[in-house]
This record gives sequence, C-alpha cells and structure tokens, in this order.
Amino acid sequence: MSRLTLIVPDLLSPRGDSILGSLPPTLRQIVEQSTISKIAALPDTETPEALYLGMSPTEGQLRQGPLTVAALGADPPTDSTHFHLSLMAFEDGVGKQISLEIPIEELRAIEAQFERLNTRLLTIVKGTRVDHALVWEARGDLGTTPPPAVDGHPIRLHLPEGDGEPILWRLIDDSINLLSELELNERRIDAGLPPLNMLWPWGQGIRTPVPNLALRRGEPGYVWSSSLRLRGLSRLAGYRHLDGPRSEGINLKIEEIRSAAATHDPLIVVIDLFARLRAEERLDEAEWFLRELDSRLLKPFLKDVEGKSARLAILAPASHDVSDAGERRGLALEWEAQNPIDNSYPFDERSIDERLVPTRDLNALVSASLQPLSPRDGTG
Repeated sequence: MSRLTLIVPDLLSPRGDSILGSLPPTLRQIVEQSTISKIAALPDTETPEALYLGMSPTEGQLRQGPLTVAALGADPPTDSTHFHLSLMAFEDGVGKQISLEIPIEELRAIEAQFERLNTRLLTIVKGTRVDHALVWEARGDLGTTPPPAVDGHPIRLHLPEGDGEPILWRLIDDSINLLSELELNERRIDAGLPPLNMLWPWGQGIRTPVPNLALRRGEPGYVWSSSLRLRGLSRLAGYRHLDGPRSEGINLKIEEIRSAAATHDPLIVVIDLFARLRAEERLDEAEWFLRELDSRLLKPFLKDVEGKSARLAILAPASHDVSDAGERRGLALEWEAQNPIDNSYPFDERSIDERLVPTRDLNALVSASLQPLSPRDGTG
C-alpha cells in the first residue's frame, strides 16, 4: 500500500504566466485518470503548515519560537517562553541577514560559544546554520522583530520590548561582544564578508497543545520537507519528519523523495520551490523543475505501484497573500491505482473558473489522501 501526497504551493499562476500549458507526459496521464477539485483560498492563520498535515484551521497554531524549539528536539519546562534565535551580522550599529552558505568550521566555532551565553533563565538550543532557538524560563508580554525587518536598519530601533526586555538586550549585547572577538570574524571582515557576530531572538511564544495525529488516525505518518517550522509541528503532532535539504538553489534531491515514498506510508511531501521561483520570476527554471519531477518522481512512482493499492494526491494551494485582490484558489488532483476515472478537466488555471469543478478545503483534501486503502486483488 502506498499513499503519496505532494503539496506544491503556487504551482498555479495568479497572473496568467502558467507553467502548466503543456503538461509533461506522466502528469498528463495521471490527470486523465484523476478527480480534479479547486482548493479554497487558505485562511489567514498563524501556522498555515497545520493545514498541510490535515488539521483544521484552529488546530496546531503556534508561533515561530515554539515551532523551532520543537523542531530541534527540545522539551523545555511548561512554564517557559520559546524564541527563534537567528545568527546575524552586526556592523556599525546595523543588523544584517546572512547567507545560509557558511563554512561548517565557522558555524561550529560560533556554536561552541553558546554555553557561555546561557544564564539561569536563558538557554540556547543549538540548531543548524543560522537557525537556533532560545528558551526563557519565564513568561511575559513581549514584542520582538523578525530578521527581515531588522536587515539594514539600526538594531536599537528594533530591540525587544516589554517584560524581560533587559535580559534579552543583554543576550544580544553579550553575543555581539563575544562573537566579534573570534578570529574567524576578523578573517571574514578582512575578506569583505559580513561577520557572524549577533544572535537575535524573535517569534516568541509558548507551546500550546497540538492534536496527536498518529493517535487520531490510528497509524504513524511521515512528512518530507525543507521547513524547520513543519519539522517542529510534525514532531508535536506525532508524525515523523524526514528532513529535506535546506538550500537557496533548486538542487532538490528528487531521488530522496522517491526513496522516502517507497519506504514510508503515508507520506506527505511539501515542495515550496515553485513559490520561490515564481516570486523571483524564474519561470523557465520552474518549468524545468516540473519536468524533472515528472520524469524522476511521478514516472518511477507509477512503475513502483503497478498492480498494487496506491493513491497519489497533488495539491497545489495558492499561498495566502493579503496584497492580492480577491480570493486566490488552488487546484488538486486525486488519483487511485485501483479506481482510475475518465477525467475531462484540465489540471491548470482554466479549471479555477470552471463552475462544475467542486471547491474543497486543503486540510480536508490532505485528510482524504491519508485514508486507508483497500487491497487490490490481495496484492496491496
């Protein structure tokens, strides 16, 4: 039995620059045997990733900090506040975001200083690259600013405000003083690179209850993505997260997804690459990547499940964007090896305006894709 759910945000275009006009061959074959639905516009929620796991819009709503702490495998005291802790550059009073591409030896040298920054109430949880976490063993009303809003601006304008602000200010100040003295930062500055010399807490929140989906559905579930947020939410929901590589490029390891699909059932795969390529207007690369998914994932998947019970769902929601006028809807297809149907609706933007194509919520589509399958002739 094999159930594969691919979630590909922003595969469809809101502006008419479609990459689905000429479908690659395997996807075209699947579409001809699938049920097509429209995906309702996503609600404006704190954690839209909860919908990717099949939760309702009111479930699994956590802020960035608790998601990061959970993703890094930490379980702090209940009465604590969790932060995402970003490694940034600090020069001449200004904060700057830095690239993910940092030599591993430099990262290890930075992380070796974390213990020196811990206090009785503050504990740093080591993460990966520029993403770490911070636990404050207290609670309070705080305001913080995420790194994109700090980037290129004086940090004094964006320091944490509210309960506990002095202790957080001191953490930021201590991190600047300690990390700036490292030899690696002297070398980086000499080479014209930004220093790695500031830890910035933001996204504060507490860990609120999340439904255990493994217990709710009576079986384990698996999630493959490059999202730290989804890793944390999956862990709290009782699902196992299979980490995809975090990258700023398009070198997504499709073979890793295929291997995961062959050994983990049911599997939810979230590919956010199309959203990023669309935002950067790199449509030629988006079309190329769609063909790669077709030949290196969809085609082998159909071959692997031949004669077996199998289900494939491709869910292409539109990202929530308050700058868009009106509702942005996505598109879904549902295919079952044991129940192919004769479909005449296209899997592209034209079906969004088709009155007879039903509209469904994303979380309902995900839940349906994870339902058990009936064995096919005893071979599933």
